[in-house]
Amino acid sequence: MKPAEHVRANVTDDGLVILDIDKGEIYSANVVAARIWNLLMDGKSEQEAVDAIVAEFDAPRETVERDAKAFIESLVSKSLVDGPPPAAAAPPA
Repeated sequence: MKPAEHVRANVTDDGLVILDIDKGEIYSANVVAARIWNLLMDGKSEQEAVDAIVAEFDAPRETVERDAKAFIESLVSKSLVDGPPPAAAAPPA
């Protein structure tokens, strides 16, 4: 997953700001969403991002899974990213 060609994003201590140049729209998100964004942009799967957020923020897994899924679906539905998140690695056999 990577930002769409028409998107510029900036992560700060306060969260995430995304600019859709084509539509002239600006989106903002909190620090947890910013961390999910960075993990996805670094090639992590949705599940790996969830695992990291649960560990880093000591947050309930069910809540993180729901919120991460909603955030990613929002990015995709607004065409702010290209490609799906990488699939999680298969468990060892």
